[in-house]
Amino acid sequence: MYLNKVKRIIVFGGGTSGWLTAAFLSRNLAVPTEIVLIEDSELGPIGVGEGTQPLTASFLSACGIPPKMWMKDSEASFKYGVELVGWNDRPYFVDNDTTDNSVIAEDLYTPDYFMDKSYDEFAQWHPAYRLAKQNICQKFDDYLDVNHHMGPEHFGAVHFSAFGIIKTIKSLILDRITYVDTRISTVNQDVNGVTGLVSEDGTVYTADLYLDCSGFSSILLEKTLGEPFQSFGEHLLCDSAVVIPTKYKDPEKECFPYTRATAMNSGWMFTIPIFTRTGNGYVYSSKHITAEDAEQELRNKIGELVVPARHLKMKCGSHKQIAVKNVCAIGLSAGFVEPLEATGITFTTAVVGALTRSLNKTGNVWGNNPRHMINYEFKEMSDEIFTFVWAHYHYCTKSDTPFWQDIRKQRLEDLPQYAQDILKDFLPAPKRFLLRNPFSMFGVVQWFAMFKAGGAYDNIPSILTDKQKRYSKYFIDSHTKRVELAEEMFSNQYKYLTEWYR
Repeated sequence: MYLNKVKRIIVFGGGTSGWLTAAFLSRNLAVPTEIVLIEDSELGPIGVGEGTQPLTASFLSACGIPPKMWMKDSEASFKYGVELVGWNDRPYFVDNDTTDNSVIAEDLYTPDYFMDKSYDEFAQWHPAYRLAKQNICQKFDDYLDVNHHMGPEHFGAVHFSAFGIIKTIKSLILDRITYVDTRISTVNQDVNGVTGLVSEDGTVYTADLYLDCSGFSSILLEKTLGEPFQSFGEHLLCDSAVVIPTKYKDPEKECFPYTRATAMNSGWMFTIPIFTRTGNGYVYSSKHITAEDAEQELRNKIGELVVPARHLKMKCGSHKQIAVKNVCAIGLSAGFVEPLEATGITFTTAVVGALTRSLNKTGNVWGNNPRHMINYEFKEMSDEIFTFVWAHYHYCTKSDTPFWQDIRKQRLEDLPQYAQDILKDFLPAPKRFLLRNPFSMFGVVQWFAMFKAGGAYDNIPSILTDKQKRYSKYFIDSHTKRVELAEEMFSNQYKYLTEWYR
């Protein structure tokens, strides 16, 4: 068994994943460790606006970077969840709220109450959706929110500028790490893994552990060590994107606190409002539309004919293992499930958290056990997110173009076995759990909202007793009253952010 005492870690690649990784490790490793971040600063993120899951703010706080230190500079806005428009007969919403609105009592959940009711009844009650559609900010002050929570661990999800967040992190952690701005031309290796990164001027950079944050290129894990990549392309057809930012005309209306995912002819369009502008992107299948036609369809949709567009290819899938020998891939180099549910950054935070826990438990010894746990946790998370995103497409009603016809004619039995097993936990009705496993990113309410809107739960009878129905109604009415009070008390998001950032 190959064991390696880690004294120096190289984070190879900047971008959002690289800088988040360096920030967390430099703050949370128990054993003093030199952190070296190597990047080519001429390469950068897309930067039109990124959506996150709730873990991001608490992750940054654990890096010693609370919201007041990064939100303004990254032009951040708050996010209740994702509204999907045009996928079904009416829009539906997948929230990223806490469990406060999910758990009625022990072994009694919100979906149990709404199972035999229409999706419309659920949507009209859904606290996060109701507040989101009225552009009501979820914050009362820095840390107090509509769910009676306080503190950074309950801060919630946000939209932000990738350029802004990287600039802020970089300015705050440069004294904690060794920073190298260079272009790596060669990667040396032996039977134990990577032995050094060679820059164009011949300088060799060595470490005991290499973290591959090189994006879709996966230079260390895939290109150097040859770790197989398992594509999701057979089931998730979108492999490209074109992005164009737009300016606000009416920011109090347009800076809304949620992501919008609008069905298009050959994929879908994201609308991500940050504080200063909107990020718009068409995520599409290159087998169904050309890049030029996709750009034109996006421009026609958003009414922007002048601002330059950016095109990119997406590599959707996952490596068989992400921790191999003395390399661990983080972010896009490990895997990516298309951006429908904004899980990319959460992949980063989850892997960095698992890596840090493993090193702290072993006293910075890198070997088979840390690799096994990281690979296991990542696979569990990746499998579930793939299944969740695929189900959005399959359990929708749109079928008016070749793209939607092709993706919806896939059969459940054509899916990988792990995805079939996951779906069995929710069909024909959800099993008795809130989260499938400790690594779940989406709870039973998020799955319920998607399945209910798509008709998968039609004609499912209630399992509640009359007494449980009465108590559930009391729970539902209590939250309705809380939302009514929030509507009176909490501010418009743009107004709140304007005052806070001032």
